[in-house]
Amino acid sequence: MIGSGVIGLGVAWELARMGLRVTVLERDRRCGEGTSSAAAGMLAASVEAAAPGPFFELCRTSSGLWESWAGSLEEESGVDCEYDRCGLLRVTCSADLLPALEARRDWQLSEGIAVSETLSGPRLHEEVPGLSSEVVAGLLYPMEGQVHSHRVLEALEVACRRAGVRIETGFDVATLDLDGGGAGVVAADNRRLQADCLVLAAGPWSGRWLSELGVLVAVEPVRGQIAAVDQPLVSMRRIVFGDHGYVLQKRSGLTLVGATEEMVGFAGWPTLAAFNQLARVAGELVPSVAFAPYSHTWAGLRPYARGGPLLGRTPVSARVLLATAHHRNGILLAPVTAQLIARAVVEGADPDALLPFSPGRVA
Repeated sequence: MIGSGVIGLGVAWELARMGLRVTVLERDRRCGEGTSSAAAGMLAASVEAAAPGPFFELCRTSSGLWESWAGSLEEESGVDCEYDRCGLLRVTCSADLLPALEARRDWQLSEGIAVSETLSGPRLHEEVPGLSSEVVAGLLYPMEGQVHSHRVLEALEVACRRAGVRIETGFDVATLDLDGGGAGVVAADNRRLQADCLVLAAGPWSGRWLSELGVLVAVEPVRGQIAAVDQPLVSMRRIVFGDHGYVLQKRSGLTLVGATEEMVGFAGWPTLAAFNQLARVAGELVPSVAFAPYSHTWAGLRPYARGGPLLGRTPVSARVLLATAHHRNGILLAPVTAQLIARAVVEGADPDALLPFSPGRVA
């Protein structure tokens, strides 16, 4: 396994629970530093999928798995992931965007998604006291929720180690060794490891090996920045997701405002320009957040591929599988990815649910 974010550790944990010996290789000194630790932790299939189809079904399936997955993680690790089915309010500040919001509601109702009628005025403010007067309408998704991404990473690392997974940090994979039908890796310091099967879950860094694996779809880094303020005495029970970003609150009162999407290569640092943008998002959605005590800002690199995640066996080698390019949905899609990729490894064939996301597809 290459990569120790929520996807890599999730797959490793599932494989270990199936009785396999698993080694996770991580280029950094700690698990999940590249992408997963920068995630807000939303479980929001309704706002992530723009239309019915395989990606929407993948999101919906994974969202439905999260409660039991979080429970199992807490049982095996002792770490509470702060799973909370708190509900999400999808709002707009533009009357011109209202038809698109209602069209989204129509197809989601036809797919069996729990969603309210279109809300406005006092009804909106009942759901989120302090909501901005700029908000003209919204939809309530009562079954959407969140987890704490740092707690999830901690729980997965502990659960993996207790299940016998070997996690080796500071192992920067330079090349793959596929000679003789194997699935080996060579580190930058010439250390070598050989395995029966290799899963690449290195987020945006997965792109360095795709061409030699016959994968035609590129994986690119997309920088996302989030700002946080402290509101321990203010309770915001719903996630508020607007036209340009979102506001959500963790159990501690830490309130997050996110997130930017920037094609800037591997420049993974926060910027003043993004901070100002996030302050505007806060003011547009919940003005009090913009004036709360500032805590910190951070950035992460999300892996993006045209057409959605890359999941399953690669064209060059059936011993090498991809589990990457989840873009901003790594936390949401972790349970279903872990279970499906683990099945693919154990059963020797990719489950049907992975086929629309095949690494062998044409870009």
